[in-house]
Amino acid sequence: MIKGSLLWNCLKAAVGAIPLNLMMSAVTLVICIVLGTLIAMVRVYKVPVLKPVMDVLMALSKAFPMNLVLLIFYLIWTTQFSSIAAFFHSQKTIKDVSLMYVAIAALVFCSLASISEIIRSGLISVDKGQYEAGYASGLTKAQTFFHVIVPQAVRAVIPPLTNDILSLVKGTALVSVIGVSDILTDSINAASAAYSYLEAYVAAAMVFWGIGIVLERLSHYVERKFSKSVKTLAG
Repeated sequence: MIKGSLLWNCLKAAVGAIPLNLMMSAVTLVICIVLGTLIAMVRVYKVPVLKPVMDVLMALSKAFPMNLVLLIFYLIWTTQFSSIAAFFHSQKTIKDVSLMYVAIAALVFCSLASISEIIRSGLISVDKGQYEAGYASGLTKAQTFFHVIVPQAVRAVIPPLTNDILSLVKGTALVSVIGVSDILTDSINAASAAYSYLEAYVAAAMVFWGIGIVLERLSHYVERKFSKSVKTLAG
């Protein structure tokens, strides 16, 4: 039987951790979009030497489960921190650096391939005639890419990217395996005194469900905005 007062306490604790989870997700997403776009362009336009290297990197990123990557990154961080600090001539100790950065690095590694593939599929989905239309109207290659290709590609990638963002937000619940605080961890801590964890899991589920609803609505809004911009450009 779920206790209402305990559920409320767990819910408050889970809600309090939302900014941290969203911050980790947002930083990871920005890094993945920047790197993923560069990797996607290398693969779409078949840049010599770099393309096979990126293909191998993407294969590695897809191969490992997130909790395993988190543990590997954590062990590398704890055992090699002194060497890393010495390489950068830093006087910081391992206690001076938050494990959140290790979590973000692991999340980037796990999410990069999927996001890059989505961006690559968006670039491929734009008809080659759009390039020719841009050149014919006097635009340079760069102008054609940013003003003609990118808006149409973004429209194509928003729905699948939304699913990846939701997966990324849910994936932040795994950072507790390396001791990083998050929605699930804080909710469980609130329930630990009573040794009743069902309320903690329900509270965390409610919070993740709420975040999912908000992200879905935001994605629909952005999709409509880009749809209008593409129609205006076509007109």
